[in-house]
Amino acid sequence: MRKLYILGMMLGVCAMFSACNDEWKEELYKQTISFKAPLGGNGLSEIYVRYQPDGTGIFQLPVIVSGSKTNDRNIDVKIGVDQDTLQILNQERFPIGRQDLWYLPLAEQHYSFESNVCHIPAGQSIQLYPINFNFEGLELDEKYVLPLTVEEDPSYMPNKYKGRYKALLGINLFNDYSGTYNTTLMNIYIEGTSSDPAKVDTRIARVVDENTIFFYAGSTWVEDENRSRYKVFVEFEEGTVDAEGAIKGKLKLYGEEGSEGTNIQPIGECTYEKRIVQHETIKYMERHLTTLQLNYKYTDVTNNPHYPMTYEVKGSMTMERQINPLIPDEDQAIQW
Repeated sequence: MRKLYILGMMLGVCAMFSACNDEWKEELYKQTISFKAPLGGNGLSEIYVRYQPDGTGIFQLPVIVSGSKTNDRNIDVKIGVDQDTLQILNQERFPIGRQDLWYLPLAEQHYSFESNVCHIPAGQSIQLYPINFNFEGLELDEKYVLPLTVEEDPSYMPNKYKGRYKALLGINLFNDYSGTYNTTLMNIYIEGTSSDPAKVDTRIARVVDENTIFFYAGSTWVEDENRSRYKVFVEFEEGTVDAEGAIKGKLKLYGEEGSEGTNIQPIGECTYEKRIVQHETIKYMERHLTTLQLNYKYTDVTNNPHYPMTYEVKGSMTMERQINPLIPDEDQAIQW
């Protein structure tokens, strides 16, 4: 009886493994449709579009046929805009009552598709879907998202594993000077003092136009409800090349027009330097370094409206881009 019981258990285990193997094979050969749009820690798939003077830009979104078998048929993937997923992300990510921090859906006048169908030919497992942008008139102080989805259709199966049939595209315009600057060498003093300065670690500089960026003054918190009043605009004037190949020039610094009382203005001359150095350990990589020497003041009129406080900000801030010059597509060559 004991031998029969053990034999029965062995047969059961074999049957179970056989079923698992069959299920694995079915999963392996199943072909599904997804976007190549991995999510970052902020819940978005960040994309980067070079600023153009006419306000236009283009991004190629990869659409993928997954599975181990070769795609042996033509597939027309329907792509649509999905506002509901973005609404859910905003509600889950940000505190109640802080809708000023929400990601904003990109309005229809700022993007277009050549077609709402991405055609993937037989024999190919990936196809680039072009998205055309027009940023003219867009308020660049906000964080915009284009939320896309693979729409249901009987001719294919969307890949719903971890939501891979969704793409929450966080729009990032860039120019030669935008990016995250290290600001540990920037000192923030109460006007008239020269000791015990405040510091912040980084400042994100965003695009205004081809030669202009903005960031928030002093220690203004990026999630402050009044942050838009403290934008510091920095315009890069044409520079000259020195004997070592570095570009040096002057900066024009100013505040937001109509921002009453903040009094953002330079104190003396502000300058910049751009230089390229070879990466120390990766031979094919270049380090593009942009350093700003700044000296400006601003008045905090919102923290305590009855007692406005003026600050002086002095020092340097540096932004580094690591670029692979062997990659022809600029947004792909930069290690974001």
